[in-house]
Amino acid sequence: HTMTNLQQSIPLTEVPNDSAAALVQEYPNGLCEIQLNRPKKLNAFNDDMCNILSENIVAWEKSEKSKAILVKGNGKAFCAGGDIKALLDLEDAGRHPESAAIFYRHCRLQHLIGSLKTPYIALMDGITMGAGVGLVMNAPFRIATENTLYSMPENSIGHFNDASASFWMPRFDGQMGRYLGVTSSRLRGVDAFYAGIATHYVPAKNLPELEDAIQNLAAKSDSRLALDAINTTIEYFSTDLDKDVPKFSLGGNGIYQAINRCYKHNTVEEIIAALEEEKIAIEWARQTIDQLNALSPTAMKTSLELFRRGKQLSLLECMALESKLASRTMAEREFSEGVRATVVTRQKPNWQPSSLKEVDLNELKRLYFDAPDNNPLKPFIDGGHFKEYQQGRYMLPSCSEILEVAKKTGTTVGTIKNLKEKYNGKKGVQAKIINILQ
Repeated sequence: HTMTNLQQSIPLTEVPNDSAAALVQEYPNGLCEIQLNRPKKLNAFNDDMCNILSENIVAWEKSEKSKAILVKGNGKAFCAGGDIKALLDLEDAGRHPESAAIFYRHCRLQHLIGSLKTPYIALMDGITMGAGVGLVMNAPFRIATENTLYSMPENSIGHFNDASASFWMPRFDGQMGRYLGVTSSRLRGVDAFYAGIATHYVPAKNLPELEDAIQNLAAKSDSRLALDAINTTIEYFSTDLDKDVPKFSLGGNGIYQAINRCYKHNTVEEIIAALEEEKIAIEWARQTIDQLNALSPTAMKTSLELFRRGKQLSLLECMALESKLASRTMAEREFSEGVRATVVTRQKPNWQPSSLKEVDLNELKRLYFDAPDNNPLKPFIDGGHFKEYQQGRYMLPSCSEILEVAKKTGTTVGTIKNLKEKYNGKKGVQAKIINILQ
């Protein structure tokens, strides 16, 4: 006699403490759920959260009973990024080894998420930035809603693009990852889905039903949930964008092609020169230059060098490199200046050096990248040895694939037919193609 589905979706563990940084529930049906629980701080990711996630995810990955992991946020954010104020306070108090250790633990967690065999589903309903992006980008299911606000804003706080960006950004749809990282760009709602940050786009009102459906899947399954079954379930609750084709802000007007032209260069100076010379997406290029001019010159150069190196490294090596860099850069003035300006004084940061030409890239390489690693990353579980991005299976076709197919077929209609078939009729394929080819 099996339990009814209803009984199976009653948590085994009563939540012991509503004030915990993250709430953990294990259901008898094998679904394991984590809710980030610092709503007043927009679920800023702190050391407590990191430890709760790490401990539970390791246990679930080793358990035969776990069928899937679902991660979501309490309140209007999924996760607004790392708790940078807590790190600044440690640096100000002369406790740098502690802030470096917190960052090290974040890197271990990101490696863990990227190495899991247990299916992992993230509900990005609300603000998803920085460390929050790190909790989703190495997962097969990343669900955006109309409330999603994505950004990797590190260069605006004098810090490099972290949270596994060194791994996924250089492998992301032509130069799209470099653009999103170096420029600290924001994507809202459907844009996050079109760009490939999210694998699915589900209206927020459908999320409770979607969660129930995943509970049912778990109740019916004897082992880890099949990824294709999860995908079919999420697709069912997804919005059919092909009806009214919402706009993709990086889609039409030659913007994607301009991103590839301008961001293929290996120095920030050359990227800006290419943007200044852009003849097609002129308005986009002008706005992008304005965005770059507000960011930390040191951080931008560090991020671009990180992407250049990360492209050749495995996920494990990328996380080790990010941990090593942070153990050095967080003790520097630029990080403290950027964080203080962002969360304390709320004034414009005073970057030093203040211009790109004054930042010596060779010096950054010597101080950060080529310095010895005094605390090599010890992973929780074996894995992450791959050098190809693993989580593209349920995404929309990339902009570059759409352009390639369009070249072969010669028509928008032919491109839609070809890719709809290849992507099993996935909702949004047609809408993205129309956006890219218009």
